[in-house]
Parts: sequence; structure tokens; C-alpha cells
Amino acid sequence: MTMNNEVRRLQPREREHNRQVTNNEVVNSRSAAQTTDIRHLNDSIRRLLTENEELCDLCCFLDDDRQRYQRDAAEWQRLHQKMASEITVKVLQFIN
Repeated sequence: MTMNNEVRRLQPREREHNRQVTNNEVVNSRSAAQTTDIRHLNDSIRRLLTENEELCDLCCFLDDDRQRYQRDAAEWQRLHQKMASEITVKVLQFIN
């Protein structure tokens, strides 16, 4: 076989090899990009879970305050009704 024939026979194989190398580089760069995206997403998930926990704690705190204020309001309402009825009784006693 002559040198030209040998070169012609190897050229398609070389082109195929170069194409495969290029494809592998593309796949590797995509994989690297996806790995980076996954790391960023994991960081975001951790941050959001922390914020969610903080918001849950805040909601529990605010709900406790709301319940306390409702109890206080009910207590004031009972006190007001009791005082109003006592004042009414005293006024009626004073008039009679």
C-alpha cells in the first residue's frame, strides 16, 4: 500500500475520532454545567428551608400572641359587662 492510500484509509477514522472527542467535550461541558446548576439548586434549597423554618417559628410566635390578645379581649369584655351591671344596680339603688 502506498502512503497516499494509507493516509486516505486513516482519514475517515481520524475524522471519526475527532468527532467523538468533540462530542465528549460537549458532553463533559454540559455535565459540568449541570453539576454547577445542581450545586446552586442545593444551596437555594438549604437557604429556603432555613427561611421556611424561621417563618414557621414566626407564625407560631404570632399565633401565640393572637391567642393571648383574644383571651385579654374576652377578659376585658367580661370585666366591662360586670362593671356595667354593677353600675346599673347602684344607680337603680340610688334612684329608689
